[in-house]
Amino acid sequence: MAGRGVLAVVVAHRQSQADGIRDYTEQLVERLRARGDRPVLLFSRRPSPWTVRIRGPEAAGVIAGHAGPDRAATLVLQYNPFSHGRRGFAPGLALAMLRMRCRRSRPIIALMVHETFVDAKNWRWLLMHVWQRLQLRALQLAADVVFCTIERWSDDLRRAWPPAEVHHLPVASNLPDRREQRAEGRARIGVLEHGLVLCTFGLDHAGRLTGHIVEAAAAVARAGRPVVLLTLGTGRPRRELVAPGVTLAAPGFLPDTEAAILLAGADLFLAAFEDGVSTRRTSMMAALQHEIAVVGTDGHLTDELLRHATGALRLVAVRERAAFVAAVCSLAANDGERRALAAGGRRLYDERFDWPVLVERLLDALESARGAR
Repeated sequence: MAGRGVLAVVVAHRQSQADGIRDYTEQLVERLRARGDRPVLLFSRRPSPWTVRIRGPEAAGVIAGHAGPDRAATLVLQYNPFSHGRRGFAPGLALAMLRMRCRRSRPIIALMVHETFVDAKNWRWLLMHVWQRLQLRALQLAADVVFCTIERWSDDLRRAWPPAEVHHLPVASNLPDRREQRAEGRARIGVLEHGLVLCTFGLDHAGRLTGHIVEAAAAVARAGRPVVLLTLGTGRPRRELVAPGVTLAAPGFLPDTEAAILLAGADLFLAAFEDGVSTRRTSMMAALQHEIAVVGTDGHLTDELLRHATGALRLVAVRERAAFVAAVCSLAANDGERRALAAGGRRLYDERFDWPVLVERLLDALESARGAR
């Protein structure tokens, strides 16, 4: 018999110091628990192709003496193929979910899709594309309800077989709100009083348009204003890429609170992604949360929600590097326009992306799926 209202959340075991999906999941669980209306348990799955191997020591004795998430009333699986198996190959996970679906007594199964499958760029990626696509279809078949972090994936899965109920559910910021510590953050960065802090998360991460970022920083410096390029998160500092006149601040991996304080000291956030900004980017959400003006790229994964939010962030087509640089320089030179954009971004975050909003939408959809069953 399903557990007494227990909600189980399953995520892949943390593989590195920085894991955005794991951080997101821990934040989600914390906020679900804070509501106090049901037990919420977090389970970790050890990545493995053929076995599900889900563990969660805190669950022992809570779900009718059974430590498995399959005994909960509702199960939410956090899914990125690469989190669950080498090269995204994890058929054991899909088989476990399908077996659970076939049981007479089972939880409501929800699938949260943070990544679907890779594009078929070459023959190696074609192989990964095929098995990851089949794997996702199997998980979708097992699920009662599916959540996707961006609009495009939500639309794609609504048209796909099997026709599961699909919802667009963006991510929120994984950082605590430290806007009130802006002065402290700027002091730690070491920026001059009239200087400008441009911020990004990593210069050498996959999918990051590094050229856009370093060229924009160089252009602002040439205009005569002291510039600090703050790069948070993991990855190499890449000091050799930074132009003369630009100070690089690369503190490396930091605890959440420390990272939030430094982020609060920024003036502009540069969200230059190859696939465009989207509602799966927790780094961009952190910038909106901290009321920092965002200049981002508009690509094939950019949500219409963000394209239409012209008063909340500035978007430039992915390939138009010169236009990206011009947008950064324009906002750098106009304090009033930059502050107005930052305030609009914070309003958008409060209305559409803050944790209370997203948790309510998640729970409403889960209740709807329970009613349909």
